Amino acid sequence: MAGAPEYQMIHCYVFPKKTLPCSDIDTRNMDACIPYPDARLQSNEEVNFLALPAEIRIQILEHVFNDNILNDGFKDRNINGGIILDDNYTIRQYFQPLMTCKQIYHDGILLATNRTHFVTNSLFIANNIPERLSILHPKQIQAIRSFTFVADARHFRRLQDWGNSPFGVSQLRLDTLTIVLHRSSFWHYLFDFTSSLVHLLRGLQNVRRLVFVHNQARVKGSFKTWYNRLVGLILKTDHYNRYMNIPACLENVWWEWSFDDVAQSFCLEAKSARPWVGEQEYMLQIQPLMMALKESIETEEWNPDPRAHNGA
Repeated sequence: MAGAPEYQMIHCYVFPKKTLPCSDIDTRNMDACIPYPDARLQSNEEVNFLALPAEIRIQILEHVFNDNILNDGFKDRNINGGIILDDNYTIRQYFQPLMTCKQIYHDGILLATNRTHFVTNSLFIANNIPERLSILHPKQIQAIRSFTFVADARHFRRLQDWGNSPFGVSQLRLDTLTIVLHRSSFWHYLFDFTSSLVHLLRGLQNVRRLVFVHNQARVKGSFKTWYNRLVGLILKTDHYNRYMNIPACLENVWWEWSFDDVAQSFCLEAKSARPWVGEQEYMLQIQPLMMALKESIETEEWNPDPRAHNGA
């Protein structure tokens, strides 16, 4: 059938029936279910993996797909210059167990989707993410928890079209959405998109963490300087909409931010919207944020070259 997945039929692992007493299984430790050679066990009866109760099959598949979480598609961690996207990363290898047979596919497809980092390292594919997601079943879209895509100016322009959902796809419920700067000989002019990004952040739903990765790309004005300006505009816009706008317009989501100097990335973590308070109390609440931003700006913009300070 056109479009149907191809299955490679292989024999599933079989367990001697006497070594798998289902009533005594401790599901917290599936290692106990794996039989060890025992010369005393003499039985010609075998039970196929697919004949096991669904709950046990799912427990086993959880162990199969647990390691998928460990590889997020990045490499060169703890190395100067920051993490970079692994161009050879593909999710195909992490879905291989599903190709065993149809039953395992149906048992494990949502689990594999939930545990695997979806990474789009092609600019062309990143332009068509909503269309590509549309071919999936809605439950599979809802199971995706981590999504990474590489971006240039075209993708940053499209952020303002998302509305309140990532990519404009309301079924997505992401734990982490990562935007990776495309690495090439061209420069990124990220300051052109700061205002539209702040507007997006005030209403973006269904994303717990939004991460931006430098990826050793060429950024005019530096990546951290852009981060500082983004944070500054978040604070400025929030104050304006609370106390200069009539009526006050509060954000739907408040974000906590942090910069990772080693990875050369920064993270925005979604929090509940801040309640309305008097302006004086509000200024006291955000004072620590303003001080932290001031220190970050001073660190970023300080030039250690003495010629920058002696007129040379």
